[in-house]
Amino acid sequence: MRDGRCQLHTQLPHTPSEGPTVNAADGHPDNPLARSQSAWLAGEVRRAIELAATPGGDGDDPRLAKIWHARLLTRVRELPEATRILDELTTSYDVADDAGVSAALTTCRAEFALASGDAGSAFAEANTGLGLAEGAGAYALLPDLHVVLALSAVRQSDTSTGLRFARNLGDDALLGRTAHAPGQCVWAAAQAFEADGGPAGVSHLVERLIADDQLTQELFASQPAAAAWHVRLARSMGDERLAFKCVVQADSLTVKSWGFRSPHAAALHAEGLFERNPDKLRAACELYSDDWASASAAEDLARTWSSLRLGQDRAVEQLKRAAADYERAGAARDLARVASKLRELGVRSGRVRRPMRHDGHRTGSLTDTEFAVANLVSRGLTNVQVGRQLYISAHTVAFHLKKIFRKMEVSSRVELACTWVNLTSDQRTAG
Repeated sequence: MRDGRCQLHTQLPHTPSEGPTVNAADGHPDNPLARSQSAWLAGEVRRAIELAATPGGDGDDPRLAKIWHARLLTRVRELPEATRILDELTTSYDVADDAGVSAALTTCRAEFALASGDAGSAFAEANTGLGLAEGAGAYALLPDLHVVLALSAVRQSDTSTGLRFARNLGDDALLGRTAHAPGQCVWAAAQAFEADGGPAGVSHLVERLIADDQLTQELFASQPAAAAWHVRLARSMGDERLAFKCVVQADSLTVKSWGFRSPHAAALHAEGLFERNPDKLRAACELYSDDWASASAAEDLARTWSSLRLGQDRAVEQLKRAAADYERAGAARDLARVASKLRELGVRSGRVRRPMRHDGHRTGSLTDTEFAVANLVSRGLTNVQVGRQLYISAHTVAFHLKKIFRKMEVSSRVELACTWVNLTSDQRTAG
């Protein structure tokens, strides 16, 4: 783990991009796709999207240009328009005859699924995309896929898988494949490492990312809730200067992306969090079209109301809203955190999302918390690690594990893991 973090810290921001691939244009100044990609890296959101919609030259593949256009629209959460372009691609163009184009389209679909709040589908699409990209030699797509896989795994409380793909991002950096999405790559790795070891383990990544304007411009343009996430983490590190820099970067991005709601919502979210301003946080909740981002703003709003002593009822209302949005987004880890906070406030309406079907007689008897514990223990996590994921103590995990053993009719963690794998396989086949 330490090696993977070091690679990201020293290599990621400055690696050169690979040669021409399905994710990069030829670099000629008169090529709209190449200019669009350059504009995006510079944080010129509106300009990048306008160029992506511009017809290319005679030698350009219109399918790749449309895929890039759809990816940019997905990043700013203009999902209906992105859907229209994806539908046009599948109905008007033949994409199956070109492995590279198929890999690029699958990458776009994976990003779209994550932005749409379907972490499970995002992981599945990205996993398929890995095989397609490697088979087509489209290696510049691998970091994009590893980002989706790491983020979706962490959101589903599968930290070990998230860490595996975070380490893959370190390998991508060493191989010079990350220059077209450097900020996103660092952020995905930081989320995985933070989920595993807490904020202290990613302080060096966060400091370097925020200090680099190019990294933050690309990241904040691509991931709406990233600015507020970094404000929150910088504050936990006790660094108000870094937190304020995130706010300034998010605000400057709105000038370059006028007309799009998501960057404006992200700026309000970051400002509201930094200023502890409930009105700005509430406005961000309403503006976001991304369930995960909206839930994050609602959770911050609840925390702000509590800190300002503006009423527990208001805080509970926003925590319930956050729980509902996290559940729609398939974000089991975040839902567990909100459910834990609701329990502290005497409310037991937050549920831990079950990551798979539970119609078997042995899993059906488990409570939601027992199901989540069993799912994580079966992946090899210790009681301490499970507790960190579900925001409960290791002692409470052990208490639930005893009941799980009895209900599942097993006597050890190894036996539970074997039984769980078989049940997962059987239920997926039945589904």
